[in-house]
Amino acid sequence: MSDENKNEPTPTQAEIDRQREELRRNLNDLEDRVNPAKVFARTKSSVEKSVREEPTPWIAAAAGTVVLIAGAIALAVFGKRR
Repeated sequence: MSDENKNEPTPTQAEIDRQREELRRNLNDLEDRVNPAKVFARTKSSVEKSVREEPTPWIAAAAGTVVLIAGAIALAVFGKRR
C-alpha cells in the first residue's frame, strides 16, 4: 500500500451497502428515462393532456395535414393527365 492509502479509512459494510443502493436507484431512474415503452407512454400522456387543455392547435395541425395530403393526391391525379 502507498503512504496516502494508509491514512484513508476502510469503508464499512454499511457505507458500501448505501453506495450500492444509491447506484441501484440511479440505474433504475436512468432506465426509466430511456426505456422506449416508458418514453412513449409519457409522450402519449403529455399529448393527450395538451389536446384536452387546448385542442385548437391540434385541430389546425390536423386540418393542415389533410389539406397537404389532398393536395398531393390531386397533384398526382391531375398531373398525370397532361
